[in-house]
Amino acid sequence: MKYNYIITLIAGLSLTFTSCGNDWLDEMTPQNAVETNKSLNTPTEAEYALNGIYNEIRKYEYRGARYTFYADATSEDMQARNDTKRVARYYLFQFNAVTSPSSFWRAPYAVIRNINNVLRYTNTFKEDDLTDQIKNIKGEALTLRALAHFDLVNIYGMPYTKDNGASLGVPVVIENLANNAKPARNTVAEVYKQVLDDLETAARYISSSRNDGKVNWYANQLLLARVYLYMGNDQKAFEISSNLIEQANKTGNYKLWSTSEYPNVWKETTSSELLFTLINNASEISDSKEFIGYLMHRSGYDDISLSSDYMDLLGEDPDDVRHKIIDKYKPSDYRWYLLKYVSPSYNYSNIPVLRLSEAYLIAAEAAVKLNKNEEALNYLNAIVQRANPEKEVTGTVTLERVLIERRKELVGEGHRFFDAMRNNQTITRKGKSHTSDLLLPETKQFDRNYFKIILAIPTSEINVNPNIVQNPGYGN
Repeated sequence: MKYNYIITLIAGLSLTFTSCGNDWLDEMTPQNAVETNKSLNTPTEAEYALNGIYNEIRKYEYRGARYTFYADATSEDMQARNDTKRVARYYLFQFNAVTSPSSFWRAPYAVIRNINNVLRYTNTFKEDDLTDQIKNIKGEALTLRALAHFDLVNIYGMPYTKDNGASLGVPVVIENLANNAKPARNTVAEVYKQVLDDLETAARYISSSRNDGKVNWYANQLLLARVYLYMGNDQKAFEISSNLIEQANKTGNYKLWSTSEYPNVWKETTSSELLFTLINNASEISDSKEFIGYLMHRSGYDDISLSSDYMDLLGEDPDDVRHKIIDKYKPSDYRWYLLKYVSPSYNYSNIPVLRLSEAYLIAAEAAVKLNKNEEALNYLNAIVQRANPEKEVTGTVTLERVLIERRKELVGEGHRFFDAMRNNQTITRKGKSHTSDLLLPETKQFDRNYFKIILAIPTSEINVNPNIVQNPGYGN
């Protein structure tokens, strides 16, 4: 998907879509405040604005790299290649109130600000006056705003399941704020409520038609199922994920990759299993070496690789097809590289955000927790037998078995750390590849009581917004 033409056409609206050129203002303004009140006036302008928002999401400071690798670098399944790499401070938990990366706060709020401007436009229409185009614009915008708030609360708020969402999350921002606005943090539960409201409202408007590079109804529903799973609402997670799978099978819009497809499909720009992918193009990426594909490739920056914990787990079945997307370069030096980010090139790879595989794994996990063993077997085996048709899970499915399959299937896509924390598991980096002298006892083995499982609110934000309370453990 190309965005070059968009940059030209929306030049006059650039202040609405980006803070570039206003760095001085950013230093004096909370990052969830809007830079301008310039309005959108036509569906075409709103479409261009949405395209600009996708561009913001795919930047390396957001899902182009940092948010995508965060949950793997902080887990046991991937690791920094050495202590000076870009990924090292996440892997080693080397951040405090001053050094905590501000991009995890800044980038999603930039997205939210721009989305609110789109929604301000769509909200000028009465319900009966909404065209299909405007309905879909509204549905996409609400889905993306939910994604951004959800990403923020996962980074800065404790897992919902720890205290039923009572702890502090992030400010919920659903309208254009003045530059001097200073919103306080909402609770995790309040953030989740807004995320659910946005997703469920969006589902009434968003198109189910396939639109590669953008969200549609299927992507909306997968994200909704994920949110309910993270909340511990297993009934809703099961209902939504199983219905999504049923609709995908019925319409043929999406399907699981076959075993034979699996090794090579990662090299393709689009495919049957990708519900939402951020599509990159070499001509549009000036900083591609900061993207996750370049970080994960041994011929790139060689920043992050698979750990021996993961390789031992996958090695339990030498015939698992997922071995074929690993470059086992120098096992004696613990150099195993994941090859999920190679389309169209590791230099500027596309970013799979939502895959149909996850829907099967959500349905399986929720079914286990609801004591629906037959359903758990059915959904889990769809993934297990795709990996190796000779394998089958029988008997009673345990939560641990489903989470192991999530580790095998979703590695490198930003899940493991959050999966462990929401399920009150302990991350134990026991493999031989975790050799850094900078790994402390509390970072080699930790659970959700460790204060660094959430990041510090950026000091720059607290300095300009006295209503923001810092996370526990990071000082005042």
